[in-house]
Order: sequence, then structure tokens, then C-alpha cells
Amino acid sequence: MKREGRPNIIFIMLDTLRADALRMYGGGLRLKNLERIGRNGVIYENAISPGTYTGSSHASMFQGMRVKSIKSLMKDKMAHYNKHIDPLLRKSRLIDSGTTTLAKHMSYLGYKTALFSNNPLVTEYTGIAEGFSNLYYTENVFIGQPRRGRKKPFVNTVLGMIDNDVLRNRLIELSYVLARPIPRSRLDRLYLGLRTKLNKRLSKELKYYDLDLGATQTNSLVSEYLKREKDGEKFMYINYMEAHEGYPTNLITNDYVEQEKWFYLAGMIDEAPVSIIKDAFNRRLPYLDRQLGRMVSTLRRHGALDDAVLVIGSDHGQGFMEHKQMYHNMFPYNELVHVPLITARYVDGKQVREGERVHNNVSTTRLYDSMLDIAYGKSDVINGSMRRDDYVFADHTGISEVWDTYLLHLFSKRSQFARSIYGAKLHYNTFSTAVYRGRYKLISYAGNRIAPELYDMAEDPMETENILGEKRAIALELLRADRKHA
Repeated sequence: MKREGRPNIIFIMLDTLRADALRMYGGGLRLKNLERIGRNGVIYENAISPGTYTGSSHASMFQGMRVKSIKSLMKDKMAHYNKHIDPLLRKSRLIDSGTTTLAKHMSYLGYKTALFSNNPLVTEYTGIAEGFSNLYYTENVFIGQPRRGRKKPFVNTVLGMIDNDVLRNRLIELSYVLARPIPRSRLDRLYLGLRTKLNKRLSKELKYYDLDLGATQTNSLVSEYLKREKDGEKFMYINYMEAHEGYPTNLITNDYVEQEKWFYLAGMIDEAPVSIIKDAFNRRLPYLDRQLGRMVSTLRRHGALDDAVLVIGSDHGQGFMEHKQMYHNMFPYNELVHVPLITARYVDGKQVREGERVHNNVSTTRLYDSMLDIAYGKSDVINGSMRRDDYVFADHTGISEVWDTYLLHLFSKRSQFARSIYGAKLHYNTFSTAVYRGRYKLISYAGNRIAPELYDMAEDPMETENILGEKRAIALELLRADRKHA
């Protein structure tokens, strides 16, 4: 029974889970284990992710800094598409080596730190795992690499060609020369057909259609760790990827459903299959919830909940063509940045009944300060700055899917499909910021190409009516706050 020192801090990340999918946030899906924890814990109704994809949101949360203030995140990848392509961002340093991250700070304060990751972005290679003393990865982290006897030859070959700057560009140039005799009327069909075949093969080999994307293995790794580390205060970070694309559309239909987001964003294929993809997303969530329940049981069985604070959240949401956006790393509308956040306090393995709902806007970046308050012995629950009514920011730093930019640039001269994808990538590569204060939200964009938008979230939670013309004074206040806090 652990009751002598500070509580364990256990941070569970349900990667890519949008808040409004859940019944506890007004959606349709009931996740029984998550609801049970939320009912007795604290539910943050308006938690906002600081970024629009895993890298930016984690770098912000683990450093306690706004995304816009982190220089390593503010590089325009599209502008440098021809140099050092890193398709899975495994080589990109999102947090600089030596940075005093949340995990490193916890280690200094005597906590044993452990990270359990399903995500190729959440590793020591990207810097997101900087400061954790113990690192545990599932096979998903090593996509494209032979691992534990499981070979993915096609994935390895494709990623190897993409990852090699010289080889990739020579192959692109060769394909362009070979395509010259092909009439333009046939080139679009050929381009779409080849890219669809590539996606089909990758989807099958990467096991997109499985319900489990590493959760079972994660739970086993946590159990093994806790068997060995029975004593001492622990800071544990646990990442699940089951809400992430690709999705098991085979549970909805026998037909192949294209899941590449740029096909939809470029208007190359009908939007109708998006409903199937969203249904497949919803099919995974009850499975994720069951694995979450097993994780809590594992933590309790090994004594990790004898004295603990449990935080369950998401790093970003997921779009399904709301605001013409597919998946994430797009502009910061609520389907991408409004995330679930639940905290709970455990004593003697049982959850302390709090039963609170926090209504004000909260940035998940604030978890940094609240967790450190616990580590310093100032509190034994998540509170403090989490409850402060203040400006909240969510920053989009441009796209990261730039490996095919040269290909699209060349073929856009002759292929409408290539031109459409290239145009969509340029559009969504625009840096943008959402600023929340009270009931209002401003989205502003770098440059003057896209007009800013102001929404009254109390009256218009779906962000359908831009009221900038009626409330310019409020928009200016939010814009000034963005510049002041950059």
C-alpha cells in the first residue's frame, strides 16, 4: 500500500480521439470505462489541444509551452520539400536534446519515469520521449522496419525509396519522362489507379483493418514494468493509437474504401465513403475503451493506484470532412482541437469521488504546471492553473506530408489530379491559430490569402457562422492576445 509520499502520476493518451464523438461530451458513443472514471472524477468540458497533430501537441504539453513558441515546430516543411524528407518524422527533432521536459523535471524530483508508446512520433528519436528513463515501444513504432521476425517487405521498400532523397527524386524524374507519351486524358486515371494500388498494399501490410493497433501489447508492457518497479513514486505516460487512421472499414462494407485524406481534400473522389470511414472510427472506440478498462485493472492489481492521480486525454481530434478537412494536421476547428480530458484521484486502489465538470476553456498544455504541483507536493490533485479562465491557443504549423511534393509539382503540369492534390497541400500548409476566450473563438491565418473567422461557441458550436463582421472589437482583442502570447 503506497501512501507515504507523493501520488503516482499516470497520464494516458487516447491518441486522435475527438471529444464530440463521446456521449459524455454530447456525442453518440458510450464508452463505459471512460464514463465510469469521468462520472466520479473531473471532466473538462472544453479542453483544447495546443496543436493539430501528435508532434506539436506533445512538444507543447511536455514543455509547458505554446506551440508557436517552440522554434523546432515552426519550420515550413513544404518550403523545403526537396531536402531531408522524413515521411514518418522519425528523424525530425520535435524537442531538442537536453531540454528540461516534464519527464526530466519529474526525474529530478525523484519520480521513476516510464513511457509506453504506440506512435512513431513519440520516441527518443523525435525528442518527444526526452527525459524518460524507461522507454517501451510496441511494434507500431517501427513501421517500415523489420521487427521481432515480422517483416514488411513492401512497406520497407516504399519507405526506403521515399526516405532516400536522391533515389526518390531520380525515380520521380524518370516516371515523368516515361509518362510524357501518355495522353493527358489517360494520365489522371493512371495516376489514381497506381496510387490506389499502392494504398491498398500498404493498408494490408500495415494491418489498418485490425481493431488492435498495439493496445494489447501496451497493456502487457505496463504489466511487465510494474512487476519489476514495485517501489517508488512513478510518472507514467501511456499512448494508445486505436482512434488513429487507418480504420477497419471491412467491418462496415466488403468494398474497398480509399482512406488517403488527400484524395478527399483534393476533390478527386466522392465524399460518400467518408461516412463509412467515420463509422469504422466509431467501431474502434469501444474496443479502445475495453483496453482502457484492462489497463486500469492492471494498474490497480500492481498497486500503482494505491495512491495516484490518473489523467486521461487526447493529443488532438479527427476530422471527417467537417469544414472540408480530413483527419488531422489541418486548420484548428473544434473537431481537431476539442479533446476529452478527465482526471481522477485514487487512494487504496479506489477512485475518490469528485464528480465535477469544469466548463471554462482549458489548454492541455496547463497539465505541465499541474503535474509539477503534485510532484513538488503543493497538491495531490490536478487543479491550480487548469481552472483559470484565460486565453487558450491552438496552433497549426503546416502539413508534414511533403514526400510527394516534387512528384506533384512535376505532374501538375499535365495531370489535373496531381494539380488538385498539390493545391490542397499548399492550402493546408498555411500556418493558423485559434484563440479562445469565454464564448468566442478566433481563427486567424498567416498571410492575407485566407480571411479570419470569429465564432460564438455558445450559440454555434459547429463553427458554421463567421460573425467577424458583427464583432470586430472582440476579434481584435483575441488577435492582440495571440501576438502578445506568441
